[in-house]
Parts: sequence; structure tokens; C-alpha cells
Amino acid sequence: MIQEFSLSGSIWTTCFVAIVTGFVVYWMKQKWKYKYPPGPLALPLIGNMLQIDRKKMHEQAFEWSKKYGPLVTVRLGTFQLVFVNSIDPALEVLVKKSTDFASRVLTPSIGILSYGGKDIGFSNYGPTWKLHRKIASKALRKYMQEDALEHRIVDAMKTAFVEIDKITGQFDPGQYINFIILNILTGLCFGGKYDFKDEEVSYIIKTKDDVNEKLALMILEDFVPVLTYVYKSQAFKELEASVHQMIEGFIRRKFKEAESTFKKDDIRHFADHLILARMEAEEEEGKDELVGLDEDHLIQTIADIFYAGTDTSRFTLQYALLYMVAFPDIQEKVQEEIDNVVGKDRLPGIADRPNLSYTEAVLHESMRLASINPTGLFHQASCDSEVSGYRIPKGTNIAINFWALHHDPSAWDDVDRFIPERYLGEDGKLGPKPKNWLPFSAGTRACLGEFVAKPKVHLIFASLMQRYKWKMESGICPDITPVGTFMLLTCKPQKVIVEKRV
Repeated sequence: MIQEFSLSGSIWTTCFVAIVTGFVVYWMKQKWKYKYPPGPLALPLIGNMLQIDRKKMHEQAFEWSKKYGPLVTVRLGTFQLVFVNSIDPALEVLVKKSTDFASRVLTPSIGILSYGGKDIGFSNYGPTWKLHRKIASKALRKYMQEDALEHRIVDAMKTAFVEIDKITGQFDPGQYINFIILNILTGLCFGGKYDFKDEEVSYIIKTKDDVNEKLALMILEDFVPVLTYVYKSQAFKELEASVHQMIEGFIRRKFKEAESTFKKDDIRHFADHLILARMEAEEEEGKDELVGLDEDHLIQTIADIFYAGTDTSRFTLQYALLYMVAFPDIQEKVQEEIDNVVGKDRLPGIADRPNLSYTEAVLHESMRLASINPTGLFHQASCDSEVSGYRIPKGTNIAINFWALHHDPSAWDDVDRFIPERYLGEDGKLGPKPKNWLPFSAGTRACLGEFVAKPKVHLIFASLMQRYKWKMESGICPDITPVGTFMLLTCKPQKVIVEKRV
């Protein structure tokens, strides 16, 4: 028995040594063939996992860049990631060589969210993605030619105002902002009117928050993918259930309802525009060209709107309101501009945006300091390429550190101060976009919904500023310290007080 045990131990030792040796040989071969950016020393198998703080990995990468240079290589288990921490190499990846780095990282959790890469945000660059984006972009732009967005915003604001007007004392504005955003997005996608306590809107908010909570845990399977076939963690199972609730329990059900009542001569909402755009693509491209583009792709287009459009908008607005509480002099300037341009007898409209430059600048600065999506969606090299002199092999994962770009003291004067004027020209109008300001990314993979998100957030913010003065109880200052992870930063729930202005 002792001899058998000893032999077994010897075999395990031999296997372990062989595996480690294999990793070392592979690593040396890759290092010789390619020139990876430097980074902190990584341990075998686990890489830099013990050094990483998932809540501040974007900040860690920026600090490491001061030692290793603007590109930093980090290993998370078997997952190797190159952080890009300064603007010139970032634009090289995003714009100059955008097609070289236009692929996406399909981790197990992203596979669940995107049904195996069938959405626009996470799917790989290629003919199917190009056609999918073309159809979605056409549907969005046709819809935006109408006044639908402005009407939806006005309806949502009026419904929220009725509820906010009833409030006395302190309250958390987060739930009201959540309602406004989801009311607008649900109405844009599927039509209908929604009350403040509408069960459908509440269901979407809860399910969306459940998904965010699961993703914030950093799913183990994303770093050790083989576990999805061997033993799924509880967090992974819960993520599967939450995504299924959101997509199958709500989005697909609503899409099927739209499809069953679709009429080509009566386009009611974005789902109808999407169905029409696909029909027109079949006529223009031919059905054979659309073989790889099935119903799941259309469902995932709408899911993209709910996933991406919800978080960026609601958290940007929450941050902006807290900044107005923190800086009452800036709040007064915003309200003075709105009073002069819009007055007090009507709500701000999209046509007012060019004349509400200071209000827009406040939102720009809120997006910069908040950096809600610190590293955006990871890119992946679709071919061997080069960035800033480093030879990057196909399949390398790339993270653009937008937080670093937005907090780089060499790019921003008084980098930690809230200064809306930095976006304005001498005439008080918005000047050219600062080079380092990229909340919507850039290039081939730039956010498809940017031209919807910006007017939406602007009108909501201007309407809230026009109607109310925002503050806290005497002696209390808002805590604008971000909470979350390198994937999503939010602000802490806080109670404010409003005084009706109009």
C-alpha cells in the first residue's frame, strides 16, 4: 500500500512539473516571437490574481503605467489583458488600427449575456456584425427622425414630476431617475404608457440590477472557462437565471407581441423599425446574405439598448445631480442658462440643446469624472498587429482604460476638480471635444447609441434643473466617491432635498 501511494505521488509530481514546464516553454516562445508590453511579475497559473483589486483595477493599471509605460500587461489566471492607459496608443487601437482590434472577448458570462455573441456590443467583427450594425443603425436613425424621443422624455418627466412634487423632506432620487430612464427606453422600444409604479418597469429595473450584481462578483468561470463544463458556480447559475428572466421573460415576449401585430404602413416604435429594417435588408442584400442573422440578433439589439442604455444614462444623471448639490454656484449657472433660453412655461426640447452649452458642459464633466464604464468592453486582436512599438499577437485581449484617459493630469488642468468651462470656447459655446474625452469610445466600435443617449440625458437633466433646486440638509455634503468595479462604477445612494422652482 505504501509503495502504491508513493508511486501515485510520484506520478502527480511528474505531471505537475510537466505542466509548469509546458507553461514556461510556451511563455518563453511567445516572448521571443512577440514583444508584449511589460507589466507586474505574474505567478505561474494564477498570474497577477493576488495583486489585483477588482474594485480598483483601472486605478492600479494607471499606477502601473507610471512604472512600465502606457501599455501594461496583466494576467488573471489564464486570461491575459493589455491595459492601454494613454490617449495616443488608445486612438491607435480604436481608430488608426480599428479593424485589427475590433474583435471582442467572449468569456462565459458574456456568452450568457449575448447568447454566444449575437449582440452588437459583444459580437466579433466580421460580415454578420457589419450587417447587424447596419440594420440596427438604420432603424435607430429612422426612428430618431421623428419626434418620438422628445415626446417620450416629456411624458416620462411629467409622470415623474407628479410624484416628486408630493415629496416632503429627504429622498433618494435614484428610484425616480431609474423610472424616467426605463419609462423612456421601454416606450421607445415597444410603445405604451407607464405609471410610476408600473410593474413592468419595476421588473426591468430589478432584473437589470440583479445582472449587474452578479457581474460585479467577477464570475470565476471567466478566468477558468473549463469550469462551465465541469462544475458551474452558484454565481454563474444565478447570472444565467437573471439574464433568462430579462431576455426571455421580457424582451423576447414583447418583441413577439410586436411582430404579431406588425404593419408595414403603421410603424409604432423601435421594434417595428427593427423588423422593417431587416425586411428591407432582405430585399437589398438578398435572403442568402442574412442567413447568419436570426431572430436572436434582433432580440439582442434591443437587449443592448436596455443593458447599455440604462446604466450609462441613469448613473450619469445621478452623478450630475450630486455634483449640482456639491457645487450650488454651478447649479445656479445651469438654471440661469435654462431660464434664459427656455423660460419656465415649457420643458426643454431637443432644439434647445445648441443654446444650452453650459448645461451640456456640466454633463460632459460629470461623464469625465464619473467614468461609469472605466474600461469599457474589452477588445481583442483579430490579427497580429503592433501598438506603440509592441508586437501584439492575434487573440490578445485589450482594455482601453477610459478612467485613466479621463484622470490623466497631463491632459487635464486641475484634473480632480469639476470645471465645466474646460469644454467651452471664448464665446461660451461648446468647443472642440477634448482629445482625452471618450465616454462613448471611438472608431469602429464606438457606441452605436451615442446620438440617442446624449440628447436623452441632456433633456432629462435640463428638465430636472429647470423645475427643482437640489440640495442636502444643512451641514451635509454629498459623497461622490465611486463604488463598484473596473466594469461599472456607480455612486452611493444618498438622500437629497428639492425645492420647486417652477
